Amino acid sequence: MAEQRLYIWLDRNPFSGPPDLWIEDITGHSDLDLLAQAIRAGRLGRYLPVRLALSPHPDPKFPSGYRSVNVANLLRHYRIPYRTRLELVLDTTGTLSPGGREAADSTPRPMRRQ
Repeated sequence: MAEQRLYIWLDRNPFSGPPDLWIEDITGHSDLDLLAQAIRAGRLGRYLPVRLALSPHPDPKFPSGYRSVNVANLLRHYRIPYRTRLELVLDTTGTLSPGGREAADSTPRPMRRQ
């Protein structure tokens, strides 16, 4: 019998390419239980995206072929301790993007609402 797997895409659409990693799919256990166990064991790494996709298919053909999981809700539900971090996305010139007008090294000034 072939090994059953759950394929995981970290912070991207499953239609954009192959899965980032996989975990063993155990018959009779919930996919979310297996995912929470893998997270708790550190198999998905220390830093997780806000959302991830989970599927029993390595190449789902339809949107119904995968499940989108809110990671923060999963961690809360399974009582897995976590910290929240925010990531700034900077372009190559050092300015904030998108739409940022100030250089990243300049001192931000408080702005008054009009």
